[in-house]
Amino acid sequence: MTCGNCGAAATQGPDGSWTCNNLCGWSSTAPGPAMTPEITTTRCRGCDAEIHGLNGRYACGLCGWSNHWDEGHQPLPSAGNAPRGTNILR
Repeated sequence: MTCGNCGAAATQGPDGSWTCNNLCGWSSTAPGPAMTPEITTTRCRGCDAEIHGLNGRYACGLCGWSNHWDEGHQPLPSAGNAPRGTNILR
């Protein structure tokens, strides 16, 4: 792995954290376990069709209804901590 600050090589510690070999002060903790999304099912509030979603967030392809983002079963990741390699639209 490389340093997230200066790009130098980084060394992994016994706890899974990473530290810059260049001593620029950068360190990173090991990522926690990934949360696996749960496929959930409900009835559309717009047309009563059976719809499926991820973690309680739904959008109906028949009538266009979607539930509010905060009705989901798990919190959404914040914009500041997108996983490495994730596409980010700006």
